[in-house]
Amino acid sequence: MDDDAIVMELDLARVEDRAVETFDRTFDLPTPGGETASCHALATVEVTRSGARYGIRARAEGTVRAECHRCAGEFDMPLDAELELVVHRGHGAAPPEDPDEEDFIVVPAGDERLDVFPRVREALILELPIKVLCREDCKGVCQSCGANLNDGECGCPRAGGDPRWSALRKLIDRGGRS
Repeated sequence: MDDDAIVMELDLARVEDRAVETFDRTFDLPTPGGETASCHALATVEVTRSGARYGIRARAEGTVRAECHRCAGEFDMPLDAELELVVHRGHGAAPPEDPDEEDFIVVPAGDERLDVFPRVREALILELPIKVLCREDCKGVCQSCGANLNDGECGCPRAGGDPRWSALRKLIDRGGRS
């Protein structure tokens, strides 16, 4: 997908006091493994206006097609992200009250539109976990045959445990006798 063609554009000139826009989009997100995965998201954006200053609150809920890191099974992972922005339209924007405020945007005078898609996409990316699991109790795959253990036992004989403990196991099997 070409994410450059995806927009979530707000018409700031039409906002008098408050406006709510809803965007339903599908786009790619990077995965922890370095690939991309398709994400379908519904974003609700609320805009409030006070003079040339706009407060923007957005919530995006969606699903991304992911691969479990334990069992390699594909599943739809839910994502939920929220963000807030302060936008000043025109020249001479007052600096943010908090000097560390990163979510302050100045829209040049004459521009009436603001695309919030890059910020919504970024918020969803930040919600992606480092370790993707299809479920909390995912059992993974059998080390011998590769069967998905979430589907049931594979029938392979269980290994004797960690080989680093084999010398101790031998002592226990002999009853502690040397």
